[in-house]
Amino acid sequence: MNSSFETNIERKVRRELEKRGYRRGIDFSCQYPLRYSYIIDIAFPKQMLAVETDGKYWHSKSNIKKRDAYKNFILKKLGWTVLRISEDDILINVSLCVDNITKILEFHGNGT
Repeated sequence: MNSSFETNIERKVRRELEKRGYRRGIDFSCQYPLRYSYIIDIAFPKQMLAVETDGKYWHSKSNIKKRDAYKNFILKKLGWTVLRISEDDILINVSLCVDNITKILEFHGNGT
């Protein structure tokens, strides 16, 4: 992970994951490179879960919404489950956001 590219909201989610015992590089990776020049904010490669943290300003732009929709399409076509978490949700209750991640991982049979 290149921490210089980590946003504030990505950092909040990562820290909550680490607080719960998830380990970077083993359980999840930040700024995970993928085909087609895409980067997944927080990836659980073994479970093929892509977590995208969407900042309010950037992801409210129409061209970015289109890009996000296409990225979702590509990820799903490659077999990934995509979870998008809004900046507001992260700032209000990051713990609940990570609870949702954990539920998806448990569904995939590999939650911690």
